Amino acid sequence: MKGTTTNNFVNHPHERTSVAGLELMGLRPNSHAAATHLRSELPMVLSGIIAEIDGAEMELSLCTGEDGMVAVTLCADAGSATASVLAEFAAVLEPVAESASVVVEPSLDAVVWPVVTELRANSLGFVAEAAVTEPTAVAWCGTAERSTTQLMETFAAHPGTGVSIRIRPGTHHDRRIWDVRMSVVTRGEEPSIRLRSSIRRRHPGLRLGSVGDDAPWLRVSQDQLVNFLDIPVAGSEPLPGSYTAAAAPIPVSPSRGSVGSGLCIGHALTSSGRRTPIELSKNERLRHIHVLGQTGTGKSSALAGIARQVAEGDGGMLIADPHGQLCERVLAEMPDSASDRVWLIRCGDTENPVPINPLAETDVARRDIAISELCAMFQYLFDKAETGIVGPRFSERVAMTLRTLAEAHGPRASLLDVPETTGDDEFMESVISGSADARLRRWWKVHKMERSSNEHGQVLAWVNSKFDSISSTVAMRAILGSGTNAIDFAKAMDEGKIILLDLSKSELGEQASRLLGYLYLGRIWHGALEREHRARPFTVIVDEAHTLISGALTNMLAEGRKFGLSVVLAHQHMAQLDIDLGPAVKGNVATTIAFRSAVSDANEIRQRFGDMVDTSTLVTLPDLTAVTLRSAAAGPAFPHTLVIDHNERGYARAGRDLDDHIAEVMRRTYLDIVDPYRVATVAAGRGVSNLTALARPKAPEPGSGGGPPQKPAPRPGSSGSFLDEWLEKRKGLVQSAVSDPEHGD
Repeated sequence: MKGTTTNNFVNHPHERTSVAGLELMGLRPNSHAAATHLRSELPMVLSGIIAEIDGAEMELSLCTGEDGMVAVTLCADAGSATASVLAEFAAVLEPVAESASVVVEPSLDAVVWPVVTELRANSLGFVAEAAVTEPTAVAWCGTAERSTTQLMETFAAHPGTGVSIRIRPGTHHDRRIWDVRMSVVTRGEEPSIRLRSSIRRRHPGLRLGSVGDDAPWLRVSQDQLVNFLDIPVAGSEPLPGSYTAAAAPIPVSPSRGSVGSGLCIGHALTSSGRRTPIELSKNERLRHIHVLGQTGTGKSSALAGIARQVAEGDGGMLIADPHGQLCERVLAEMPDSASDRVWLIRCGDTENPVPINPLAETDVARRDIAISELCAMFQYLFDKAETGIVGPRFSERVAMTLRTLAEAHGPRASLLDVPETTGDDEFMESVISGSADARLRRWWKVHKMERSSNEHGQVLAWVNSKFDSISSTVAMRAILGSGTNAIDFAKAMDEGKIILLDLSKSELGEQASRLLGYLYLGRIWHGALEREHRARPFTVIVDEAHTLISGALTNMLAEGRKFGLSVVLAHQHMAQLDIDLGPAVKGNVATTIAFRSAVSDANEIRQRFGDMVDTSTLVTLPDLTAVTLRSAAAGPAFPHTLVIDHNERGYARAGRDLDDHIAEVMRRTYLDIVDPYRVATVAAGRGVSNLTALARPKAPEPGSGGGPPQKPAPRPGSSGSFLDEWLEKRKGLVQSAVSDPEHGD
């Protein structure tokens, strides 16, 4: 983009001409070593470009405003080649600054104070040249040692002043000789004594002259040129008076076969500036992806791009989203070819709940594992620091109660029945006494002896209170209370289903949302162990991963590759990961995509990249730009800049098209995983538990005038079918509950 700026120090007052140039809009951060190298290298490269054009000149101008900010402009006068020269300048300056093309208009009120020689010709430090056809140039014999203070730092301390440094080749036959003319410019006021002193220290043998003096051309060597053509270069900290720009792109080194049919996560630039797509192979995907960075930097766009490409293939996917925004975006961008594979689950939708049951296991060993994992979940939810709020006693009581429910109801046992079961000794006795589980019978025997203690009631209240947060809403009761399980995850994975899981954190609360995320990820993991078509990748995308309980995620990261699982985790910073998930990510994730991070997190990310990326780069990355390291890619792994270009493709539907698309996806979702369980979930949402559904009638009170005693429900293992009879009674109760609109919570 080309603009116009007024510059106080381009040309002398009598030279009222416009000049084309580049304005350095912001300085990019660099490591100390890189900054030192660039300060020495840039004058050589820029002057070399000018030397290729006969009669060409260049000018470096710095102008400090009243606010202390320094405007930096690099101009060129190369005749018809000026535009080409400036384009070359822009490419050379890319690692240093963001630049913009400008046309510089000289200021009419500029007052020029030339920098002149302190001694006359033939005196120490200067030599007069004879027989020159151009304006006389004085050979400067000053030091070639580079000043430790950059020119920009000097003038940033002097608002309202500036400097102009003009450079041209000294001779036609020797490109190691240069002519330099330097002037200080003000708006009329005299330069300060401090500024005069700074110029003397910086350029021994030179001083600030008076208004009207001619600024001499100084003849300098190539080595001395760096003291004049002092292009500002920022290190890890900004230079005074400068605006900070994004870090310079880190080029990628493509390897053979790196571009093909892989999953494209964005593009990068080669060292020559060529744009190349960055694609992850199947092996890289199965080694998992870690996305991190501050809010609003581009993580969601990166995840949406990955999801879109997974959907374009035949692989399945689960997206666990605490707030639902990512699910909505992915749904809007879903390709038509994948629409018939999509389920959208809104956990906060009380009218259309999708039931899930972690105890839906027919295998006893798997059931015991599920119970153990549920106890670990409660430990994490309510006593992560293991202070004793949830301890062995709590875990034992919950585990044994769940085993009792599993004995009675099999795979229809419900987690939410634990509070009611712990207080129903009759039910417990009827189930456990007929159980083949010797451990369960021993526990019940001891438990019955403890019931007479004064603490028994307190213990029950203590255990039951932990279930309030997960059963206090209609949505959670409908999802967890029916004992039904809507999704066969092994089958869904083999069929390439796409499950968009909105965990509805704002509607359900944090603990309930985390619990559901834990349960869904657990079911995915167990489904992966049972799936038949492991060659068909299934992608698990977890947004805001730190808000969920790690649970099965650690297993997926460590072993998921064997079962065709590809995990993509996204969150803000490393400290958010718990003591289980953090090491699992560091030890098992092969692709890291790091967007802009806070200073406090940049050091750890830098270590993840093998100290090959400076922290100043990580904290100044622009939006939709990241640094990535692919350690499972073919060839040596080096970090490089990654630009997320998913938003450029315009996949999203809108208006009527989007409404129709969502309606069709929801219709299919209801048909497949909501309607078949609606009777049970509606009853559960109204508080009808499995124990209530059993409706074991009690004998009438003495003198109550009741009818003849009713036959009690048979115990498990007796001649009657305990579960079948329970289901029949429950069905009648559920139908009654559904038909009674007054029946509430």
